[in-house]
Amino acid sequence: MNDGVFPDFHIPTEIFIKQDVISDIGKITRKFGTKVLIITTSEDFIKYSSILENITQTLNNNNIGCIVYDEIPENPDTEYVDSAVYYSKMTRCDVIIGFGGIDSINSAKAVALLANNNLFCSELFDDPKVLPPIPLILIPTLPLFGFELLPIFFVTQIKEKIKKVYRNNYIFPEAVVVDPRISATSNEEETADSTISILAIAVESVVSKKINDFVNTYALKSIDIIFKTLPLSFRDPANIAHRIKLSTASIMSGIAFATTELSMSLSISLALSSIFHIPVAKGMGLMLPHVMEYNLTSSSGKYVQMSKVMDEELKDITVIEAAIKAVEGVRKLEIDVDIPQRLYQFDIAKNEFPRVAEIALSYPFTANAPRVLTKDEIETILIAAY
Repeated sequence: MNDGVFPDFHIPTEIFIKQDVISDIGKITRKFGTKVLIITTSEDFIKYSSILENITQTLNNNNIGCIVYDEIPENPDTEYVDSAVYYSKMTRCDVIIGFGGIDSINSAKAVALLANNNLFCSELFDDPKVLPPIPLILIPTLPLFGFELLPIFFVTQIKEKIKKVYRNNYIFPEAVVVDPRISATSNEEETADSTISILAIAVESVVSKKINDFVNTYALKSIDIIFKTLPLSFRDPANIAHRIKLSTASIMSGIAFATTELSMSLSISLALSSIFHIPVAKGMGLMLPHVMEYNLTSSSGKYVQMSKVMDEELKDITVIEAAIKAVEGVRKLEIDVDIPQRLYQFDIAKNEFPRVAEIALSYPFTANAPRVLTKDEIETILIAAY
């Protein structure tokens, strides 16, 4: 840890984004070790079995021992992570590869850290001193709103039954390997949810109190790519060029978020997922326009920047009118790709909103908001979203 002193810009990770880069996974991995444990959920193992087979064969061809651990379920809790950690210690692996969606990637981060520490996963949330992890390589199967890069993971705490967040610069991966051919197998709903969640991270990064010129550039470029590419990718999901761009946008959002550390939409979505089991990415897309409306008057100038990269017509209108166009632009894009707009579309009880707000405020993603957030204000946002 660095005692709470964070640099204005720090990304130690090697990033590979190109078609068929999976064929180089052996060469990439050999820089870090020769005994690999691949962490993936059982769902990802089944869905991407042929790709995993190619990865393991490539590793073996490069004289790298490889075992796949696929006993992690969807929405894993801390006990499942502990079981994977125990297995990693038994195998004496010297590299962890995380392969799959957000649950696989989160689990791999936790396992890589805990494999080199005598702690249970639930103990991490008390922020103990830890040793550095064993080397971690991440292979996302679709863009993961920056979490394929971020030194952050979330997992359900088995005792409290809510998602907990852990952040430590130690868990920046050594490498992120993105092959757009893999994400091209995603369906329309997965593409829309993952991309709009990237947009949520980028939009809120722009209005964070910790924004600077470095990360502002990445965040705005991510927004620009999404508005130009998502409609095309939605209509032509197999187009690799579109997939490369969306994967790049996700990495850019992650770079921005690593510094800005703001996402009210992520905090609220983690809380909603904890209680109502709404997928986090889907919840982020739903909450984004409502969070933007809440921050509108405090960040109008920054919203104008976003309106410009969205190619909105801003001639002869006021700053507030131009800022509103950013919110309208996001909402229109979401409607075009069938993102749910209201919480009533899910099985949600409004009397749980105080609990949702309480959990949301427990996450480290709201402190840098342009407006001070309280439990009552989050409840107000939830009611507006209902």
